[in-house]
Amino acid sequence: MPLSSTSTSSSPSSSTTPSDSVSSSHAKPALSRVEKRQQNTMAARRYRQRRVDQLKNMEEELRKVQQERDELKMRVSKLEGETEALRSLVGREKK
Repeated sequence: MPLSSTSTSSSPSSSTTPSDSVSSSHAKPALSRVEKRQQNTMAARRYRQRRVDQLKNMEEELRKVQQERDELKMRVSKLEGETEALRSLVGREKK
C-alpha cells in the first residue's frame, strides 16, 4: 500500500510539475513581454521629456542671443551716431 500511495502522490505531483513548468515557461515570456513593453513605454516617455527639455533650453538660448543681438545693434547705432557727430565736428574745424 505505501507503494501505491507514494506512486499515486508522486503521479499527481509529477503531472503538476510539468504543467507548472510549461505554464511558467509560457507565462514568463508573456510577463517579460509586458515588462519590456513597460520599459519601452518609460524609455519613450523619458526621450520625449528630454526632447521637450532640449527644446525649452534652445528656445531660452535663442531668446538670450536675440536679446544680445538687439543690444549690440543699439550700441552700433549709437556709436555710428557718435562717429557721424564727431566727423561733422572735425569737418567744421578744418574749414
